[in-house]
Amino acid sequence: MEKIITSILCLCGVFALSVQISAQDNIWDREQLSGDWGGKRSVWAAAGYEFSFSYDVEVFRNASGGTSKGTVIEGLGYGALDIDLEKATGWSRADFRISTLWTHGASPTGKHVGDELTVSNMDAYDGLRLYEVWIDKSVGKNSVRFGNLLADEEFGGTEYGGVFFNAAFGQPAFWSANTLNTGPAFNVTALGFRYRRNFTDAWYAQAAVYDGDTFDSASGDATLNQHGTHFELGNGQGWTSLYEIGRNGFNTDDGTGLPGWYRVGAWHHSTSFSKHDGTNGEGNWGLYGIADKMLWREEGDGDQGLGSFLRFGTGQRDRSRFHWVLDTGLSYTGLLPGRDEDVAGLGFVYAKHAGDITDAVKSHEAVIEATYRIQLTPAIYLQPDIQWINRPSGDNTTSDALVFGLRAGFNF
Repeated sequence: MEKIITSILCLCGVFALSVQISAQDNIWDREQLSGDWGGKRSVWAAAGYEFSFSYDVEVFRNASGGTSKGTVIEGLGYGALDIDLEKATGWSRADFRISTLWTHGASPTGKHVGDELTVSNMDAYDGLRLYEVWIDKSVGKNSVRFGNLLADEEFGGTEYGGVFFNAAFGQPAFWSANTLNTGPAFNVTALGFRYRRNFTDAWYAQAAVYDGDTFDSASGDATLNQHGTHFELGNGQGWTSLYEIGRNGFNTDDGTGLPGWYRVGAWHHSTSFSKHDGTNGEGNWGLYGIADKMLWREEGDGDQGLGSFLRFGTGQRDRSRFHWVLDTGLSYTGLLPGRDEDVAGLGFVYAKHAGDITDAVKSHEAVIEATYRIQLTPAIYLQPDIQWINRPSGDNTTSDALVFGLRAGFNF
């Protein structure tokens, strides 16, 4: 309880300070609560330097089922500096990013639900860490990115799945659950290199290779790389690679049609994995396909309307936790009159455990989630959420969980 009260007081203090920083303009109209810093923010942006700061806080209540009833709170702070190197140094079509992440609080999954798909996409071990550090350079229709990278930022995501809380709607579970220590995705980056070819404004192909163990610990010890400054290659970690080809119609959308984004891809990890029969096998891999489609657009309103997504992916049956995973959902922007920026979502995930897992888990885990994001101001949102989790961890001895959540986000 003391941690919960402290987090809320800190949040209120930051918000109050941001109001006092620049009371001369209307804070409710700002894109960032801290304002323009006396004009300095705009000057730096014109020179190529963009600063981003945000804080999200959430509370979850497991009302029934799972491993126990209870309430937890989590928080996530993010800060980044993005530099347009063409503006800043004259190096054409090049960008640089460095960011940091602060996560704290108790996990609803670990403390009360016991699921594998993970109730919150903010779920992470406590700590302040170095996050992304990379350079992106484009030449003609080609681009490369190298440094400390997030694979899920560029591979396997969905256009309309981002509104949901459950982590399975973000980095797909057919990859995260079947690789070593979840792979390079929130909340741990990895050294890597990505190449992308843009054939047209819509068609593209990309491939990337990353350090095979973001934790640098095969046993999953998160403390070894707790602050994101432990870099190690080799020692049997192997490497992670991803490949994707697709057509992104959102890149060519003129605001009048019904665009879609369609792609197929593959993931691979090269290290040795324990197979379900007790032997070892070299590597693990899987295939995936994703479709995002706008189904209906409100007349005269570019982003308002109904969108849908469908994603399916696999892992090798004899060594994967999940043999296949499917997630799908609907997302509506501007559902209510006068609430053009609000987003409503209804999503479903079904993760099928490999049929030859030798322990008691031989079934599936499924999630239904309903959520509504209320954009209070350009810089503040509030989002209630409800999740029903069927067979947490695939164990039929654990009752289905009913979880209520509420998240608030602030952009500074």
